[in-house]
Amino acid sequence: MKFSLDWLGDHVTLPDAGAPDSVRRLLDRAGLPVESVEEAHGVVVFDVEITPNRPDAMNHRGLAREIAAMSGAAFPNASGKSVGELPSEGPPAHELSSVEIQVPGLCRRFGARVVRGVRSAGSSERVRGRLASIGAKTIDAVVDATNYALWDIGQPLHAFDLDRLRGGRIVVRRAKKGEKLTTLDGVERELEPGDVVVADAARAVSLAGIMGGLETAVTGKTTNVLLEAAWWDPVAIRRTSRRLGMHTDASHRFERGADPESIPEALDLAASLLLAAAGGILAPGRIDARGRPFARRRAVLRLTRLRLLSGDDRLDLDFAAEALSRLGFSIAKRGGKRRTVEIPSFRGDVSIEEDLVEEVLRVWGYDRLPSRLPLTAGAGGHFEPLRLVEEKLADEAVAAGFHETFSYPFVDRQADESSFSAWLEATGTAKAPLSVANPVDASRRDLRATLLPGLLDAVSRNFRHGAHGVALFEVGRAFGGDGDVSRPETFESRRFAFAIGGDARPHWSAPVASRAADFFDVKGLVERLLEPWADPRRLVWKPFAADAFATGAAARCEVGDGRLLAVAGIVGEDERERRRLPERVCVAEILVEAIPRERRPARYVGYSAFPPIVADLSFAHPRDLAWEKLEALARKLDLRDLESFALLDRYEGPGVGEGEVKTTIRLTFRSAERTLEQAEVSRERDRLAAALGDELAVRF
Repeated sequence: MKFSLDWLGDHVTLPDAGAPDSVRRLLDRAGLPVESVEEAHGVVVFDVEITPNRPDAMNHRGLAREIAAMSGAAFPNASGKSVGELPSEGPPAHELSSVEIQVPGLCRRFGARVVRGVRSAGSSERVRGRLASIGAKTIDAVVDATNYALWDIGQPLHAFDLDRLRGGRIVVRRAKKGEKLTTLDGVERELEPGDVVVADAARAVSLAGIMGGLETAVTGKTTNVLLEAAWWDPVAIRRTSRRLGMHTDASHRFERGADPESIPEALDLAASLLLAAAGGILAPGRIDARGRPFARRRAVLRLTRLRLLSGDDRLDLDFAAEALSRLGFSIAKRGGKRRTVEIPSFRGDVSIEEDLVEEVLRVWGYDRLPSRLPLTAGAGGHFEPLRLVEEKLADEAVAAGFHETFSYPFVDRQADESSFSAWLEATGTAKAPLSVANPVDASRRDLRATLLPGLLDAVSRNFRHGAHGVALFEVGRAFGGDGDVSRPETFESRRFAFAIGGDARPHWSAPVASRAADFFDVKGLVERLLEPWADPRRLVWKPFAADAFATGAAARCEVGDGRLLAVAGIVGEDERERRRLPERVCVAEILVEAIPRERRPARYVGYSAFPPIVADLSFAHPRDLAWEKLEALARKLDLRDLESFALLDRYEGPGVGEGEVKTTIRLTFRSAERTLEQAEVSRERDRLAAALGDELAVRF
């Protein structure tokens, strides 16, 4: 990006009487390397490499600020008031035009000034020369005034022929489906609802932040001009710019984040240049419409952190405050060994303490830092018990025939997780999401609060690619809830989630089953995964309802003290349709931190050499009879030589009463001392049958 040395001298006293080599060294030190120095139109021009995160340096005043900070020279325009009070008369601007912002999140500020009675004229020789020196095309007084303001203070502007704006109105809105706009380059472009436009009372007249429209462009016949300057959402501008293949000086800056506080000054500067070159009368006042307000941004700088990151104990907070002040920051609060720093609106790349340290070190000079090995908190790794738990869960899932997947942690909470709101409430992550200020993709603005939506999307992709019997799991983090801002880890929770889509498999080596997976498959796997830490017989399953789950087909798992451990269920029809899941899918999510930390001691018993005897028991019962009640009753009876108690079959349909289910359980008996007789087994089975009839009112 090219900059005129003479132009830079308007904003700062250059070192060594403006010697190019001296200025070049300062810019290199600031982290803005000069790629070449050349002469154009009689002035020295620098070609400076500006990184994408520094839109504040993409103008002469921003670059001059860096030179002043590195050299210690005065920076007279730090206040942002380079233009004095301009003479004005006649009707105020708000009577000649009006601005309505219908998309307050995409246009958070829109300013305008009106100049009446201008004549067709060229710019002054000084303005034309400076623009020409950096390769900017000069056209006429109006366009040159907006371009000059852009390259001087960094705020893109646009000029409208006020008389061609229908109703004299400006409406900032989204484009309508099928709407078309012919831009200044003469190309008719078809717009989409995701595009942001500036419109008048009847049609779109400008592609916001990218290029104006031809119908309202300033011409040689224009007499009344409306100058506009605005702040546009970087993501929206980037999306439209890429879709249409349009890259302009304006979009280049808006995509990276413009300074909303420079809007009034940019309008005044452009108006003053226009008045000087083309005459006219400036309408009193500015139009200043506001969308969503900007939050004040602050960060704390601690002396200990400054010295730790720099490795230089000579640095102190007084120097840090001075260095930051030179760069446009201000100290909002002083206290002990820390400073609360107010971040200027033009530094969107600065947000945390480490950013402040970097700014201080740029002024201090990296070449002054001592050479030493970095300090470490300790040698080697450290023991992380929860990581071992996650690895054990993953190993068990792989042994059960599951494949691991990784999903993107950024989502749109409203679109992706609203159907899981009851689960988010239960886990304490339903509060306002943690969001990225300027996401590359607006549909992935928020950090996820659960792993389940991403896992379902992965299952859907596998189905669409022809997979059958999909079994996936993911180990990851969920974000949200209350936490300590100084400890980001308090906003994170460890999760383990898995999903079975289509046919079930009992273990990795088994062929794909002929039946679809059901709730009991995921419930059983949850119990199997938790078994090293929690006795499955001590787990409590309670009915759970959420929009994402089928009615009556989900449950939450708690440990004996009431602590929530997991949720499991069958995905409901609406959720399946929304995520394009052609077959039944069952899911579960385990809260890793809630798992008891101490592993259950392994208990070893000798294997019986005697054969087992199996006895089945079938009975009808109300649908809402919980399985744990059956298990609890069997444990209470302490049936002699009972080895296992398992569900064999569950039937609903013809021959069973309304609201009832027919269940078959399998009892396996085995003695460690002898071969059992059938009469002994029948006696114990009959004991259980009698107890079931008496205490749980089942029917045989």
